[in-house]
Amino acid sequence: MGGVTPAPSVVTTNSPATPSSDGPRFVKATATPVPGTKEDALFLEAKKVYETYLEQSLLFEQQGGGEVLPAGLKEVIDGLWEEVLQEYYTKVKKRGHHVTPESAGFGDVTLSRIKTEPGHLITMRSCADQRQLVFVDDAGEEMAEGTMRRNIVSMDRKNGRLVMTAASSRRVDKCEK
Repeated sequence: MGGVTPAPSVVTTNSPATPSSDGPRFVKATATPVPGTKEDALFLEAKKVYETYLEQSLLFEQQGGGEVLPAGLKEVIDGLWEEVLQEYYTKVKKRGHHVTPESAGFGDVTLSRIKTEPGHLITMRSCADQRQLVFVDDAGEEMAEGTMRRNIVSMDRKNGRLVMTAASSRRVDKCEK
């Protein structure tokens, strides 16, 4: 995965909040559903899952990661993607880097439905502006800044819930229109 975990518009707080599954409160992606179809409901459900994922990921980044994924994040991921994130956040914890609460706001986040990847229920493309994020070490020294990320996410139903089961993320210079 490398780099920064995808995350969008989040209101900053003075202390890192504990990740929860109450649903996204701070993250709102600009979305492009397929109007007038039955797929609208699925897309809107997927949008909420994605926003929750981004918010929970950012909160975990502020905490500096860990060897155990928080419940709020685990509620919206499963399968191989859960394994990838577990490995990533274990490395984040070992590095000792975290996102500063003061920088934990995001620019624009776009989300659109694209051709569904084989074996999945829905696939979406997102662009998340994370350039204002600042990563520091345990001593507070700046280690890195966030980037613009293009994310492709696929979701499936597991135990009656829509969850992210596959994703990819790469740095981009600008978002596609």
